[in-house]
Amino acid sequence: MLRPSIINLTSKRLPTQLATMSPKVLRARKGRAEPIETPVPEYFFEGGLRKVKPYRQTYLAHVKQRWVNRTVPDVFASEMPRRCTKNMIIEAMKRGDVLVNDTIVSPEYVLKGGESLRSINCHRHEPPVPDTLIRVLDQTADYVVFDKPHGITVHPNELNFFNTALEILRRDHKIPSYMHAINRLDAVTSGVVIFANVADPVVRERFQPPNVDPDAGSDALVQKEYVCRVVGEFPKDPIVVTEPILQIAGKVVIDPAGKPSETRFERKWYDASSNTSLVSCFLATGRQHQIRLHVAHLHHPIVNDRLYNPDYMADWTLKNPAVTANGETRFYPTEIPPESQPYMPYYITPETPCHKCIEEQEGANVPNPKYMKIWLRAIRYQGPDWKFEVDMPDWAVPTVLE
Repeated sequence: MLRPSIINLTSKRLPTQLATMSPKVLRARKGRAEPIETPVPEYFFEGGLRKVKPYRQTYLAHVKQRWVNRTVPDVFASEMPRRCTKNMIIEAMKRGDVLVNDTIVSPEYVLKGGESLRSINCHRHEPPVPDTLIRVLDQTADYVVFDKPHGITVHPNELNFFNTALEILRRDHKIPSYMHAINRLDAVTSGVVIFANVADPVVRERFQPPNVDPDAGSDALVQKEYVCRVVGEFPKDPIVVTEPILQIAGKVVIDPAGKPSETRFERKWYDASSNTSLVSCFLATGRQHQIRLHVAHLHHPIVNDRLYNPDYMADWTLKNPAVTANGETRFYPTEIPPESQPYMPYYITPETPCHKCIEEQEGANVPNPKYMKIWLRAIRYQGPDWKFEVDMPDWAVPTVLE
């Protein structure tokens, strides 16, 4: 996937009531273009959501080997089918909004190794996130540990840059740029997250000790405990699931060809009136969606998991017929045309006005914060000489039903 290596966003002068972030300057390569400043985002808050005003963004990427001997429209359309079409890039190249080596070239131009691709003036929206306090548990010059709320991604991705835990913490708690995630949680999951100075080998080994079994991905020196609430009466006795997990075609599935995965489950309680169980989960490995897949494999999916609980997904879809998101906030079906994608950056022209701007003016398709979470929480991360814990969630009480 094409990812920006230098980002440029331009914004208007900020109203006094909006939160701001000090711009950062990213160094350009020697002999290349001048340094480009990142933007000052315009945050605002309404309806229980933290929002960022739309902005313009520039992407810079250096030609990868698989792009060599291909045209620019072909590269964009194949690498980012949810953001653009070939015709969209052809027109952008004619306007000078897509450059090769900072020069306007023909859409038929064939890329060579060592060249750069710059796309400018991309109009970008970011999905809103719940306006929930990010509580810092501990902070030193080497690390920061916080309680990530539901609905917020840990670090920037293709949809969110400023509305992420990393960027919010950089603004609110001045955490340094050398901090990077030790562990990651899904956007819809809450709990303990650690950022640390991984460039320092001592700090890195403290929080990421060498794996006991690198091939299996296990790490007995770091204990990871989660809690989730699942459908039905979960088995009373502890149970270990070792189904392998495979990432394929943008999805995560249980498959014999997948990577070794192991989760131990212990039931805490079963509530007959709601037909739900609270379950402690202990990870021996850390695959994407591991707990969610393993409980679903046991036919006890997380109650409000739209990806792996088909009954909940069917009910949620009936209640939200206008929402175009496929499952979670960052997954959108490729078949939706780029000009209709909810949050993807693309070029605005008189022929393709921004439908998202129109939606926001009309107050349409506003997400509900209560649907931006699942009942899964990382409650404890513990190493040889450190331990971080958070409180149990409110839904750990049987009487809480939504």
